[in-house]
Amino acid sequence: MLEFVSIKVSPDAHDDLATQLTAQSCEGWNVVSIVSTGNEIVAFLSRPVVATTPASAAGWAATTSDSAESILPTTTPTTTVPSVPADWYKDPAGRYDFRYWDGSKWTENVSRAGVRFTDPPTK
Repeated sequence: MLEFVSIKVSPDAHDDLATQLTAQSCEGWNVVSIVSTGNEIVAFLSRPVVATTPASAAGWAATTSDSAESILPTTTPTTTVPSVPADWYKDPAGRYDFRYWDGSKWTENVSRAGVRFTDPPTK
């Protein structure tokens, strides 16, 4: 089972989105999609739901050797890098129609009216 969350930022706050996605990825979230609505950029994220049973929920059937930790499978936490796919997205700086995201950072490759240009990212 998956849980979902979305993060919304204004187009001029693209650096804030990258910071938030990095923080969320450390908590196990994966990017499903990033969509620009013109007024805002929305990132949709998902992660697996981990079932946890609090010790107090074990009730009368629990013994000192039968804790929730001993009956639930253990998983090793992993750190993940945000998995925003490389693609052309609306230019977060707003100077061009689109800017290329290489999967880890904005590049100097931009496009306006279907014509490609180079323009260094603002940050």
